Amino acid sequence: MHEVGFPLDLSVFTRLIATLFFLAVGVFYFLKNTAAKYFDIGAAAAGGFDRDFMAVDAEDCSVCGNFSTKKCSRCKSVRYCSAECQRSDWSSGHQRNCRDYGITTLTPSAKNGLRFRASPFGDSSASSIALISERGQNKSSLKPREVLFPYEEFVEYFNWDNPELAPCGLMNCGNSCFANVILQCLSWTRPLVAYLLEKGHKRECMRNDWCFLCEFQTHVERASQSRFPFSPMNIISRLTNIGGTLGYGRQEDAHEFMRYAIDMMQSVCLDEFGGEKIVPPRSQETTLIQYIFGGLLQSQVQCTVCNHVSDQYENMMDLIVEMHGDAGSLEECLDQFTAEEWLHGDNMYKCDRCSDYVKACKRLTIRRAPNILTIALKRYQGGRYGKLNKRISFPETLDLNPYMSEGGDGSDVYKLYAVIVHLDMLNASFFGHYICYIKDFCGNWYRIDDSEIESVELEDVLSQRAYMLLYSRIQARSSSSCLRSEVKDEKKTDTLDTESCVKELVESSMVGAIESRSSTHATIEDPVCEQSPSPSPSPSPSPSPSPSPSVLASECCSEVERIDTLDSESNSSIDDSATDHQEDVANGNKDPEVKYQAADSWSDPTTSTPLVCTKSKPPVRDMDTKMIDAQ
Repeated sequence: MHEVGFPLDLSVFTRLIATLFFLAVGVFYFLKNTAAKYFDIGAAAAGGFDRDFMAVDAEDCSVCGNFSTKKCSRCKSVRYCSAECQRSDWSSGHQRNCRDYGITTLTPSAKNGLRFRASPFGDSSASSIALISERGQNKSSLKPREVLFPYEEFVEYFNWDNPELAPCGLMNCGNSCFANVILQCLSWTRPLVAYLLEKGHKRECMRNDWCFLCEFQTHVERASQSRFPFSPMNIISRLTNIGGTLGYGRQEDAHEFMRYAIDMMQSVCLDEFGGEKIVPPRSQETTLIQYIFGGLLQSQVQCTVCNHVSDQYENMMDLIVEMHGDAGSLEECLDQFTAEEWLHGDNMYKCDRCSDYVKACKRLTIRRAPNILTIALKRYQGGRYGKLNKRISFPETLDLNPYMSEGGDGSDVYKLYAVIVHLDMLNASFFGHYICYIKDFCGNWYRIDDSEIESVELEDVLSQRAYMLLYSRIQARSSSSCLRSEVKDEKKTDTLDTESCVKELVESSMVGAIESRSSTHATIEDPVCEQSPSPSPSPSPSPSPSPSPSVLASECCSEVERIDTLDSESNSSIDDSATDHQEDVANGNKDPEVKYQAADSWSDPTTSTPLVCTKSKPPVRDMDTKMIDAQ
């Protein structure tokens, strides 16, 4: 007798469904943990580091252990998944610990002009540490500052010393040698390390998301306290945040990564004051990163037809030097970098004065040398096997004065402290391995190959085929040469500071008024007015409080209008006097050798002192200066 029913064995089908379910759950958690390891900063990657240094990177709630995306806005060291967990931790002791971190001594609303969104707790003490801040919404209300970072404080960091620091190796996280060598070089850049270890950036950070400078501070702190190699995965996993073209697991260019890292740190410094769109271009040159790596290039073009000279200035963070011809030393490469170049043929220069394309001479020089000089030798050409592997000698002490725009003042002398070398096979430019040579603060040199560190001599360093060279000034640059205002003969700029313009207008009020008056006479071109000294100068008045720039500007404008009015009223009388003078000469009443003075001189309407105008020769060099800010 046959059984009637469903022929499929349900027990086997049930076991199959259960097996597939557990496999799916296992794959899901495996992918989740893998992604969290490589793309989220976890506490496990910190290697048991102190909580106050690494808790900012933890992904779990410090109360319940659940996944969290928010953190305490005051100390930035503890994460929470909800407001209830934050309130519980605050009342259970975080209030005391938060102050122990030393961050509550900084009042954000008073120091940085920030406000925080009210906490839903209703507790006044807890409301000051709300999870969500309004930093991003208040950027437009931040007032621009002329100097963002005190240069005197930078000089202290530049002269900082810590002989106890020793090199620490970094583990290779998969084709990450290009980033390891740059992190090592930045970790031994004295002013940057001094700032991160002495003052720190975390407590003043304005970013609510991942911050490279905060992460690099954690990296430097760990390297200064560890004697064993550790993984820089917290930075390597964020390569796309540092540079859009960088990717994890791929072989990248070390120089490109360094450019991205410096630009990222500069952007972070500007975020503290509202961002790049709010901070004026001149003030952007007063950040810590600009003080460290920033310099100024001058491009001078001279027309061969009218000898018109045009100067343009460009911000620089490093020097990319080509290796043309038989150049065998760094000095010869710099000579080629600053050599004169003729613009002709298809590359002719458009002269503003001639209004035509003409042959011109162009020269690129260094207008302001940086405190930390980064030189990249352009070894890569077209093709997959186009790397230039010839050796370029480089000195331990580099004198940059011969390559300055005005010859330098003798203070632009540098000492070598880091060298990056690219090892390859068959001159291949698409793959290879990076190593670096580092000099510690005691003057000892080390060869660092990822996690391997070896002590070497200076002769071994100078014999390498370097790809990048890092030099540090023997003495920090003077504070007077930190801003672009040092550029002489500057007439045109991309941006004008309102207060400085008003101040210059006030200082030159009388001179501008006289020049404005002289422009009405067709017989006088480009006069230079000089006031004759008074025979009995009056004593200088006692100093009085200076009025506001707006009041001075208005007084200056009214003075100019008043003098112009007097000028128009006196034109007829001057012409009549000139006619009378000619009649007297014709009648013999006056000496014809005595020229009529009224046409070339007049008295100041406010005083009886005569003002004598003399014709000046046209300037030999007509400067057409422009300021270019590198993005």
